[in-house]
Amino acid sequence: MRVSKAWIGKKLNEIPDNPDALAELYAAMKQPMYAVAYRMVLSREDAEDVVQEAFMSLMRIREGGRIKNGSAYLFQIVRNEALRRLRLRDRETACENPEVYIRHTGRGGWNDVDRAMATLSADERQIVAMHTEAGLTYSEIAKVTGSSTATVFRQYRKALGKLQKYFNVSSSFEGELV
Repeated sequence: MRVSKAWIGKKLNEIPDNPDALAELYAAMKQPMYAVAYRMVLSREDAEDVVQEAFMSLMRIREGGRIKNGSAYLFQIVRNEALRRLRLRDRETACENPEVYIRHTGRGGWNDVDRAMATLSADERQIVAMHTEAGLTYSEIAKVTGSSTATVFRQYRKALGKLQKYFNVSSSFEGELV
């Protein structure tokens, strides 16, 4: 189910006064949030925990009407929780070195996309996931990550180049800054 960014913002702002808003948001956004979390932490269990913790933090929203960009806000929570989980499990170094991570986790259950994504840095994985799986624009990702839009765009292009190389795909990427 694809929802508009305005709808996400509206539901986030309704949470303090309407308990059903959180349930509706969960139903609509759990999958894209899981996809981004999974690409960052490279573990199904950890990604599920990240999404659960993100929604637990949303339950603590006390005031409505203050969230302007709902998508960016939601994925900022996912990003922060995923990074916290990586630090807690001491995986940050392993995620920056995919060979160590692959040896650590084994290859069981991983598909080609998982292995390809593991060749990217943690920053590249989160940008690719936020753009392709969550539908965030480069400028929204820049807000979430605290980077410039141009930096996000360059990292995205670099990541796509690595993925193309991994899959032996020759294609020129002609993206546009959004």
